[in-house]
Amino acid sequence: MKIDGKWLQLHYKTSIILVIFSFLVELAMEIFLINSDMLTTTICRFFLKFLIIPSGINFIFVVLEMLIINSKYFSQTCKIYSVSLIFVFINFVLFTVHGAFVATYYITAIAIMLTIIYANYYVTGITALTSIISMVISELFIKWDIDKVSIFQSTHRLSEFMICYIILITFSIACMVVIQFERKKNSANIHKEIERQKLKQSVYMDEMTGIYNRKAFHNELKHVEDTASDVQHILAIVNIDKFKDINDTWGHHIGDRCLIEFAKILKKYDTNITPFRYGGDEFCLLFRDINMADAETICGEIQSKVDTVRLFIHADHALYQAKKSRNSICVFR
Repeated sequence: MKIDGKWLQLHYKTSIILVIFSFLVELAMEIFLINSDMLTTTICRFFLKFLIIPSGINFIFVVLEMLIINSKYFSQTCKIYSVSLIFVFINFVLFTVHGAFVATYYITAIAIMLTIIYANYYVTGITALTSIISMVISELFIKWDIDKVSIFQSTHRLSEFMICYIILITFSIACMVVIQFERKKNSANIHKEIERQKLKQSVYMDEMTGIYNRKAFHNELKHVEDTASDVQHILAIVNIDKFKDINDTWGHHIGDRCLIEFAKILKKYDTNITPFRYGGDEFCLLFRDINMADAETICGEIQSKVDTVRLFIHADHALYQAKKSRNSICVFR
């Protein structure tokens, strides 16, 4: 989204540059023609028709773009469509005014090309379709420049018209192909980044309990030491009473369930503490920006909830024993 936003700004600025540049070129041409014997109409009419009206319309388009870009009521997608289509309308004005020059056929390609970076089939497709239709309308129904030769009056002009549109259609299809590969590349990069983040997370996460491990704990302590902030930190170290007896008496699968259930309790306090499994049944709790009294209160709550976990573990052990023989009842004592 950030890349699209930056490109949208560049897209918008490109339209401004195009309008200003075309205005300056128009002005230079007017001055040249006035001082030559090529002018076939009055100076006022010439300025009005080829400078004031087209440049005025395009400057209105630029102002409209500016209002849309700076508006908080339009989504980024809406802004992308708006800027893309307004760019087409600017090209339409330039093509209509200077349709006598064959080179103006290809300014449409600029409007299409600028949408590729969005990697959106609809944006590029609508821009291309609108560009081609607008040029057909201008070519067939509008004759702004009296020196423009109609395609119905010149075989050469007709052939240029046909070649131009074949090239533009081919160019539009090529842009679609580029977008397809661009989206595949972006998808591959996103997938790669997700895998990288998962791998990075797995390095710092305890696989069994789903909380941070010893490596993450040491990194966090180093971060606290390096930042030397004014935030108060309190460290608590806890373990599960008689954890070795649980493993020896009931088996490691029950011991593992104890660790998992205890980690679930710690996760409920993740807004106040960061829990780490340091090793075995030892856990570290790092409190941030909290006073000692509140930290002791939280530790007390955690301790009280451990009794509930013990009930669940005892019942789970009884169930495990009952499964060894069918239709039996096992009681934990």
